[in-house]
Amino acid sequence: MKPPGQGASIEKEPPTAIASAPIRHGKIMLIGADRNHILERRFQAAGYDVLCAGNRKAALDIARHQVLDRALLLSQESLLNVAETILSLKDLCPVIKITIVLRRGAQPTDRLVRKLLDHPIQGSEIVTRRDLQKRLRQESLKHIFD
Repeated sequence: MKPPGQGASIEKEPPTAIASAPIRHGKIMLIGADRNHILERRFQAAGYDVLCAGNRKAALDIARHQVLDRALLLSQESLLNVAETILSLKDLCPVIKITIVLRRGAQPTDRLVRKLLDHPIQGSEIVTRRDLQKRLRQESLKHIFD
């Protein structure tokens, strides 16, 4: 038997729950159809609590009961629906940041895209899915939107 301190094996302590828990960056709501839950999984991996709403009504219900930091609006609807959703969310959560994610294949000449670009809504930004994916890959996970 070896005396303590002279070659005795030291057991490594397991990491604490705090050290092994992912860093949380706030709550984000995805509004619209996220096929295969790709965006949901990516934001969860980045440390966000993700809430999903399939439509405007569900999004507003969530916003009434949750404190949200950001909303991602997966636009596939009309300009009127997109604008109404954004303005209604802003009424419920004045400080919420809203990102409109354009549908796949959207072009700057598309009517919806052109209207959104010509008449931006304060507190919102417009990105393509590709731009959003680049942000998720390139930027540090804790500063995706900064």
